[in-house]
Amino acid sequence: MKSRWTSSSHRLPVSLTFILLLGLVVLVVLVLASRRLASSPVSHPVVQTQPVPTARPLSQAPLTNGMKSSVAISAVLPSRPVFQRHAFPVGYEGPNFQWALADGKETNIIRQLAHNELEYQRMVTENRTIYRRQLVYFSQGFDALAQQALQNGGRLQQIALPGLDGQVFSVDVKNADLRDGGIRGQIYGQLPGQPDSMVTVAFINDREAFTIISPQDQVYLQAEAHEPGEVVVKSIDPQTYGLPQN
Repeated sequence: MKSRWTSSSHRLPVSLTFILLLGLVVLVVLVLASRRLASSPVSHPVVQTQPVPTARPLSQAPLTNGMKSSVAISAVLPSRPVFQRHAFPVGYEGPNFQWALADGKETNIIRQLAHNELEYQRMVTENRTIYRRQLVYFSQGFDALAQQALQNGGRLQQIALPGLDGQVFSVDVKNADLRDGGIRGQIYGQLPGQPDSMVTVAFINDREAFTIISPQDQVYLQAEAHEPGEVVVKSIDPQTYGLPQN
């Protein structure tokens, strides 16, 4: 299994920089708040860049061009009116990531993704500003890997982040702020060969969130913490995401 870590002047438009910085703040809040949300009984076109081809479609649930019609997906999904972890079958699988077979923009899927009604309403409203939404499972989080790196005295040089439908992005680490022995931290980097790209990661325990922005590739991804070992990855519309929605 390939590790997500390896030891060993262009500028974004002001609007995109603002989105990125705002996104990082939101991501940190989501990471810290997700544990409370999970326990609350009441308050509930991606353009290919140069991904690492580690994921493969599962033979028993193949995807056509990474997508299926909502009717076909709904036919294989069990009805889950109450929130559950790992609620959806897997469509793509890699060494560390599994991509759920579900259209995360459908309201019935959102109902199963959301921990509570407030989160459900937020995600439905957010649909107007995103192209895709997909639940991704991961087997090893940044906290475990950060602790290993700190124990070995290694410097973080590269990490891997999931995109959509089996896509994995390599990220060159420019700065890492690891705290509490690697239990929590923030990482900043760029996509290889893309000096105008910006990547931010926030994690605590087994929860993590991140943003990937690469204007040259038209890649605008944001992932929010969901449950331990899970992230919700979104392909966002940079013109509307983060703006007030009526």
